[in-house]
Amino acid sequence: MRRAVLGALTAAALLAAIIVVQRATPSVDQRYAPIVSRGRLGEQVNTTAFQFRVDRLQLARSVRMTDDYGLVGRPRSTPGVWLVVWATVAATREAVIVQGTRLRTADGTEYMANTSILHTLEKTPLQPGMPVYGPMLFEIPEDRLAGAWLAVRQHSGGANALDTLGPAVDVDLGVSPGHAARLAAEVPPSLTVGPVQAL
Repeated sequence: MRRAVLGALTAAALLAAIIVVQRATPSVDQRYAPIVSRGRLGEQVNTTAFQFRVDRLQLARSVRMTDDYGLVGRPRSTPGVWLVVWATVAATREAVIVQGTRLRTADGTEYMANTSILHTLEKTPLQPGMPVYGPMLFEIPEDRLAGAWLAVRQHSGGANALDTLGPAVDVDLGVSPGHAARLAAEVPPSLTVGPVQAL
C-alpha cells in the first residue's frame, strides 16, 4: 500500500514537472522574435543596426505625394483616414532597409505601412551615418488612433523576409483618447506630403 501511494505521488510530481516545463518553454514565435528596443514619440531609439525617431504625426482624409522634383501626384483617398508618421532614421554599421512597418492599435489590430506610394521611408535604402527624414503612411479607421504603437523592423534581404532575429523598434505614439479626439476633429480634407530627404 505504501509503495502504491509513493508511486502515485511520484507520478503526480513528474506530471506536474512536465506541465511546468512545457509552459515555461518559449513558443516558436517567441524564440524567433526580433530583439525589440522601445521608445516614445520624439525619442531616438538605438539598435545595433539602425536609429529611429518618430518626430510628429499628421492625419488627413486624402494625401498627395510630392516627388524629388517637386511634382505633386494625384490625391489618394481612403475609407478611414491617413496617418502620416514623420520619422528620422539612419543605419549604424551597414546598409539596411526598414520594411514591414506596422501600426499596432490598442486592441492589437495591426495596419501595414502603405507600400504602393513612392517616396516614403518604407523600403528606402539607408546608409550608415547618413540620416534621412520622411513619412510613413498608414490607412486606419479614425477611431483606432488612441493608444497606437509603431512597430519598425529591419529587412533581412534574401527572400523578401523580415529579419526575425534582428533588431527592431516599438514606438509608443503617445496618443491619448483626448489627443486622438482633437486630431480627429481637425483632420484636413487633403495633405501634401513631401518625399524622404537626406539630413
